[in-house]
Amino acid sequence: MGAAEGRGSRRARAWAVAGGITGGVAVGAALAYGVPRYVARRTRASSSDPYAHEPFEMPPTNSVRTVETRDGASVHVETAGPEDADLTVVLVHGYMQDMGTFYFQRKAIADAVRGGLRLRAVLYDQPGHGRSSGLVRTEYSIDDLAEILFDVLEEAAPRGPLVLVGHSMGGMTIMAFARLYPEVFRERVRGVAFLSTSAAGLDTVETKAMRALRRLRRTVLPMLQQVAGWTPDLIDRSRLLAGDLGWLLTRKAAFRSPNPPGSIVTLVERMNRRTSIQSIVGYARAILDHDSTAVLPQFKGLPILVAVGDDDPLTPPGHSRRLAEALPGSRLELIAEAGHSPQLEYPGEISQLLLEMIDKVAAEMGEGPQRPEAVPPGAGQVRYRRWKPFSRGRALP
Repeated sequence: MGAAEGRGSRRARAWAVAGGITGGVAVGAALAYGVPRYVARRTRASSSDPYAHEPFEMPPTNSVRTVETRDGASVHVETAGPEDADLTVVLVHGYMQDMGTFYFQRKAIADAVRGGLRLRAVLYDQPGHGRSSGLVRTEYSIDDLAEILFDVLEEAAPRGPLVLVGHSMGGMTIMAFARLYPEVFRERVRGVAFLSTSAAGLDTVETKAMRALRRLRRTVLPMLQQVAGWTPDLIDRSRLLAGDLGWLLTRKAAFRSPNPPGSIVTLVERMNRRTSIQSIVGYARAILDHDSTAVLPQFKGLPILVAVGDDDPLTPPGHSRRLAEALPGSRLELIAEAGHSPQLEYPGEISQLLLEMIDKVAAEMGEGPQRPEAVPPGAGQVRYRRWKPFSRGRALP
């Protein structure tokens, strides 16, 4: 064989190898993209979805505004209900979500308003979540969030009694708010609902999710803080490409009900993707270091609802039990077959509990149709009008 033939043969073999590698990469890419997409579509299609036609992007809304906070964040705020309502309910969402997590509770409040209750809801996206901009620094604290809650109240609900509702990190925000603004809290807050939250000790939770968060803090967090500081847009664009794979991971990780509705999985996955990488990194340490046990006595005497999924991997039921024990007279509810977001997995049950607490607050205020109704002589107690119960797994009527 001549030199030219040898070179030609080697070149042919090289092209063959290159072609094989390219083909293998193409097949791998097709599988990585196509298999999750196929499985996700099959899963969506096979689910009986009672919320398939819910207008999640168009919830009941009376006003939309942007609040410029002292920390330099532009916070997206929405309200539902009359501006001159007797009672304002402020709903504060948690880590890697946004105000969309309270879609069904917002709908329930709007329904109550149509039923004659003078009630108003205020919702906002925490900094770096949803449609709110992030804070200027790369690492945040729960105190930052409490100050932003104060700024939102100053702009969107500057006067009148309040009911504060916090899910996960939102509950921590409320605890920090009570510590930083004790006079405002004492004068205005009439009731509190804590959903899937904790007063302290999340750094010791032995679940896969929390162990992963601790590993993030110890090993990946320092590196990501540097990376996120330089290329956050590139990282976030990469996350947006996760698509159906992200949907499947969300379905597996975020839900405990055996067959979660596909539209709810999509809602949660979308909220996760909207949360910037800087916020995911920046809030991790704040959540693990959170300790508000010292402020809990300030909640004494208020109607308190504590609710948690019985299989919550992020804030396990033991944390809610300890929180309820520290708040004498509070109502503790364990939601069966629910994970970290029972307000979405079983919205009827959480909406019912929340409306009952609001009903009780309004009755204690002596407002309108929520006044206690007299019972027959000799009964020795008063009873409050109960809201129509919502069945599990169904949207509000």
